[in-house]
Amino acid sequence: MGCLSNAENVFRVMVVREVSTWNAMVSSLASHGRENEALDMFKRMKLHGLKPNSITFVVVLTTYARGNLIREGLDLFRSMWYDFGIKQNLEHYGCVIDLLGKAGHNEEATEIIRNMSFQPYASILGACRIHGAIELGEGIGKKMLRLQTQYCGQYVLLSSMNAKERWDRAAGLRREIMEAGIHKFPEYSMVDLT
Repeated sequence: MGCLSNAENVFRVMVVREVSTWNAMVSSLASHGRENEALDMFKRMKLHGLKPNSITFVVVLTTYARGNLIREGLDLFRSMWYDFGIKQNLEHYGCVIDLLGKAGHNEEATEIIRNMSFQPYASILGACRIHGAIELGEGIGKKMLRLQTQYCGQYVLLSSMNAKERWDRAAGLRREIMEAGIHKFPEYSMVDLT
């Protein structure tokens, strides 16, 4: 909490605050469980005449998801273009799907996905797994196989989701993945210590 209070002190004494400064404060407050203060900060930013940018909306939509403020988050998402001239992108859709998924509104999240020009399957599959919506997850998985999406992480998530509930179906799904020519490659991360 010490670093956040230092950031708040610096923010208070700043003479000029840019949108990125406000975004950082909104995000920091929300990350520390202070969603209401973060949303008040967003309102103050607009009152100071600053125009939110695309990143602002990712930050604020994430804040709504953290605070489980579904209606408010959806209202903001819908107002982005009309009120602010910001076209929703993949990150914004991901935030809304996360917002709905965390609250267990998987069907509503799926409906949003169906109406998108691009498909963030991993977000909705994660929500299905968290809330045990196996049938919905299976439907999305079948659609992914038809589209031949080559990102294996989505299939691994779907397979593990099925494995928890139904061993036979999980084995069949792994077979379908192999037959579709989708391979899981080992991943790694690296830290440069120099």
